[in-house]
Amino acid sequence: MGKSSAELSISSTNSTPINDSNSDSYDVALNFLKTHAKNINVEEQQNYELDVNNQRKKPKALLRKLDIYILPFMCAVYFLQYLDKSLLNYAAVMGIKKHLVGNQFANLGTIFYASYIFGEPFISYLLQRFPLSKVLSTCIVLWGIVLAAHSACHTYASLMIVRVLLGILESASAVSLISIGTMYYTKSEQAERIGYWAIQSGMGLIAGGLLSFAFQYVHTTGFESWQILFLVLGCITVVFGIFVWLYLPDNVTNAWFLTDEEKTIVIENVRSNQTGVENKIFKKHQIKELLFHDKFTWLLVFTTIVSQMITGALGTFSVSVTATFGFNNKISSLLQLPTGTIVIICILASTHLVSRYGNLTLVHASMYVPSIIGAVLLIIDSKVKISNLIGLYLTCSGSSAITMIYTWNSVNTAGYTKKVYRNAMTLISFSIASLIGPQLFQAYSYPRYMPAKITILVTQICAIPLSLLIGYLSKKENEKRDRLAQEEGQKDQVENIEFLDLTDIENKNFRYLY
Repeated sequence: MGKSSAELSISSTNSTPINDSNSDSYDVALNFLKTHAKNINVEEQQNYELDVNNQRKKPKALLRKLDIYILPFMCAVYFLQYLDKSLLNYAAVMGIKKHLVGNQFANLGTIFYASYIFGEPFISYLLQRFPLSKVLSTCIVLWGIVLAAHSACHTYASLMIVRVLLGILESASAVSLISIGTMYYTKSEQAERIGYWAIQSGMGLIAGGLLSFAFQYVHTTGFESWQILFLVLGCITVVFGIFVWLYLPDNVTNAWFLTDEEKTIVIENVRSNQTGVENKIFKKHQIKELLFHDKFTWLLVFTTIVSQMITGALGTFSVSVTATFGFNNKISSLLQLPTGTIVIICILASTHLVSRYGNLTLVHASMYVPSIIGAVLLIIDSKVKISNLIGLYLTCSGSSAITMIYTWNSVNTAGYTKKVYRNAMTLISFSIASLIGPQLFQAYSYPRYMPAKITILVTQICAIPLSLLIGYLSKKENEKRDRLAQEEGQKDQVENIEFLDLTDIENKNFRYLY
């Protein structure tokens, strides 16, 4: 899949030169290489190790530098995004439900994801057309303001309004992080870094449980504990959004902490991804290809919806379900801490395995097995509290599998417009699943919620063959391209083809990671 070190130089004597007349449609990395970069010493590059995907490893000092300056932003964005949206879950045992009746609490969980779906295409367009960090930071500041505004809401109608606005603004988070990862890291590095920022969902669960427990002891005149929690977290989010505006670069070429030489090394290092860095030209033909000519598109959409209904279900109702096991409200909040720990373990283990050994498909499929076992234990509904808790905790593995879908999108999609909108479609699919999830827990089925538990079991079982099918199709496509390359023999390669913003279908040198 990767190129040799000699092929990683900026130009090649056996390459067909590109036509500069249409240079505006090329990747920003190519324009940087033309105006700033000198060829990297190929002799020195030959000493570099290759990773499991046959891609050249970065110098350790440079990789460490990227992890110091870029990765903390990614982790913090996802942490706050997950914590902020899930505060409603914790508010359930902090008094917010007394303002609601019937299925209104479930509807608040659903409307967030409905608005997320609505906002995703528009936010994705803004992220491509304008500087990524500026769009992301603006969204963060605004969702912090909206989060703080929750504290002023006392009616179902007002809560619905702020949940709608929060969903639209938070739709910028994950799609931005996947795009950022492809700018700085190779495929193997991306898998591991996606794991690092994705585990912040687990950290969010832990922090949310602790904050919910702590704030239940906070009482002031005129403010309930849940209102104070929303207000404090909203202010923290606003401050962080301003920090992102000031310090997160838009892409590699304007990364303030890198020298021109280091920028060149990073660009050359991600060259073998065949996915480019960034392009601000919106290309309709890439959208058309994504929707109508890519065999993976709708299969990934369906897989995401089926596999992640569990996330929407338990993301809104895990505290409420824990309370049905016989625990009081404060203990139910604290019992979410192991949930966060398990999510962290599942994500770190799976992404580390993919980064070190590959086998994305097998790792992905295996993540649903513990979740199936957990769903069975919940359906059995033992009177033993620990048995129910173990069942609930095991379902975290299937919920964590969204990380593998993020990874597939990141490493297997080329063409900047296509990549942005594939990520958007995945987030929309995830939101559809999360929209459906809370509706599984209808008031009439309390306290056992048996229809929800059965649905979780069935969907987790179906996710396994779907993930295996994606891997099988990826393998067959690679074999087809290998045969085609052998039949055509050696031909002149277009110079810098990796940065011409071609899609994975257009660029026959592209190979899928499976």
